[in-house]
Amino acid sequence: MDLSISQLDFPTVNPLSSQKIFDKYNEVNRLIIIGNGFDLAHGLKSSFKDFIYNYCYKVLSQFLTNMHYEDFFISIHSKIHISDGIEFISKMEPQNAFEKFITLHTNSYIQLDWKTPFFSSIFKDVKNKNWVDIEIKYFDHLKEIKNTNNQTSIDELNAEFEFIKTEFLNYLQGEVVKNNFIPTNELLTQFRQTIKSRETQPNTIKGNKTPEKICILNFNYTNIAETYSKEMNLKKTTYIPIHGQLLGDDNKVQAPVFGFGDEVDPDYEQFELLRNDNLFTHIKSFKYLQFNHYRNLLQFIEDNPYQIQIFGHSCGISDRTLLKTIFEHENCISIKPYYFESEGSNDYVPKSYSISRHFKSKSELRNKVVNEKYCEPMFQPPK
Repeated sequence: MDLSISQLDFPTVNPLSSQKIFDKYNEVNRLIIIGNGFDLAHGLKSSFKDFIYNYCYKVLSQFLTNMHYEDFFISIHSKIHISDGIEFISKMEPQNAFEKFITLHTNSYIQLDWKTPFFSSIFKDVKNKNWVDIEIKYFDHLKEIKNTNNQTSIDELNAEFEFIKTEFLNYLQGEVVKNNFIPTNELLTQFRQTIKSRETQPNTIKGNKTPEKICILNFNYTNIAETYSKEMNLKKTTYIPIHGQLLGDDNKVQAPVFGFGDEVDPDYEQFELLRNDNLFTHIKSFKYLQFNHYRNLLQFIEDNPYQIQIFGHSCGISDRTLLKTIFEHENCISIKPYYFESEGSNDYVPKSYSISRHFKSKSELRNKVVNEKYCEPMFQPPK
């Protein structure tokens, strides 16, 4: 039997039928990630290192006044009376208080006892590396004791972490009261920059595009980023305090989300196998379930393709679960870190190392992260 072409049931092929695949790039959003470096740039002494310095200042002040000091972590007693203690306090600054504190155990007239290896390790980090991430130290210690599944040890570590969390948040509240920042137009300009095609994955956008919607994702507990969000004066600006707010009470406003968030870590799977709920007390993912912030973020990244801007966030592994979700998402077409510049050098390269830890596909990493030559330093507001 012979048939003509017209009689065959070929599907109609329209070369423009796949145009909708490319149409989705007509509207591109921007996700602005705000980390602690952003608050530090505005003069707020909000790092864990600042907190440790201040803690040492407080401890030494009370010790030199009363000749003894004791709290959840340490016990200090003097075997002699120190006659010029009050005079020393009047000249003391937080940094030299730390330096003096770490030498106390070498003095034969002073007895210093560490009540917990967790807190002792934090001080070693500050001394040897000049930085500390308390959340990472907590998870390291939790991994050490999880093999024994010793309930007492787990409860003690959780209580120690809760104590240092409370101390840190009290310290931060005091620093916020002292801080008087003013939003700068230069940073607002960086927030509003067009998305350039050279900054995005190949074959996504043609030419430069103004962000259709902007979402400010604040990892800090303070309201500095929120103030900038209000200053944007754009109707399509969303603000998400993903880690809660400093004065939140978990009623109408989420309290600070303080803990560890790396469910990719192989040890985390072992936590689940142990069936000990206390191992998850300070895991961030469960805190995200208590309010709508995480769901609002997911809704934003599902909405349209988006470029990520990073301001002052270290992209450390304590936030890996969340960062991996937004970095590897198919709608993410660009990751642009704004680096810190000082004395002719910058931290673009170490920041790129940190970003890479959130990618399983390194080719995807190279496609999304903007080359250093197209990046720029984050504007530093005058102090």
